[in-house]
Amino acid sequence: MTLIYAFQDISGRWHGDPDTVLLNTSEEPGRGTLTYQPVPGTPEAHSPFAGQQLTVLYGVTDLDPGPVTYQLDTGGHFQATWHVHTLLALPMGTAPLPASPEAPASTAPAPMPCLESAFTEAGRRYVLTGTRCDNGQLTLEVTISSRQGAVQGDLCGAVTDDDIEPLARLLDAAARTLASSARIPPPRQGTAWAPADSARLASRFRQERDFGVLSAEFGCTRGSIYQELQRQGLIRTPGSEHTTPANRPLSEAMQQRRMVHRNSHIRWNDEEERQLARRCAEGVLTPELSTEFGRSEQAIESRLLKIAAVGPAADEARLNAL
Repeated sequence: MTLIYAFQDISGRWHGDPDTVLLNTSEEPGRGTLTYQPVPGTPEAHSPFAGQQLTVLYGVTDLDPGPVTYQLDTGGHFQATWHVHTLLALPMGTAPLPASPEAPASTAPAPMPCLESAFTEAGRRYVLTGTRCDNGQLTLEVTISSRQGAVQGDLCGAVTDDDIEPLARLLDAAARTLASSARIPPPRQGTAWAPADSARLASRFRQERDFGVLSAEFGCTRGSIYQELQRQGLIRTPGSEHTTPANRPLSEAMQQRRMVHRNSHIRWNDEEERQLARRCAEGVLTPELSTEFGRSEQAIESRLLKIAAVGPAADEARLNAL
């Protein structure tokens, strides 16, 4: 596997195993530069090499790989050997010195990961490593590499212990969403629901209440999903607004409502509905729409549902109607 097996610091001293014999003897060792910038708060931040621009050697070797992947300034992502990882992670003041007969080199234990997990699937190696930071957080690193050791992807960040389970659920949900999106049929273009699709939607709605997920799965808009569920009676129909005939004097209660919402209980016209749908699609939320159109938030939500509008306000209205 291709690993960083040695590095040269700014003083010109080599560290690691620069004399290692590579498995692929027909190739010269790879050489690049690495500006070593550890994550603040981790044990590596106290390394004597922190902030230095190092010259590194890498190649295919049978040395044990460490848990960390490094991105070179010259391009490429490579894991380092455990020896190199240990040297880079040593606390300040404990960098190994050349051995002498009078004073053998002192060693200090490298900070060991408190969380490690790895497996191989479909020709790829997946490695997760967690290292405890000084502030109690975990620095998590996920590395994906080929059988030859070439890094093909990586993730890194600091989290708390309580974040691990929610992150696992989030990744699981992402995997299921991507898997279902691969089976999305072509988008519906105003066609009626086939009986089989209608029945499947009803079954899926009992398991999944997210209109975004359902619209992606069935290849149609959120509004189409809502209208079909409403037709099946799985979503209650919100009450329509009552209108007051023009020739009837306004009651005192209605006058008070009009003082708060100037268009309260006035029939919507086509232009207002088109404008409401457009503003909703632009991301305007219900309270702002209420002020803009002079109607109560309940009236706004009811109209958004009726015209099958698309946008955050419409999604919230559909959830409130459940």
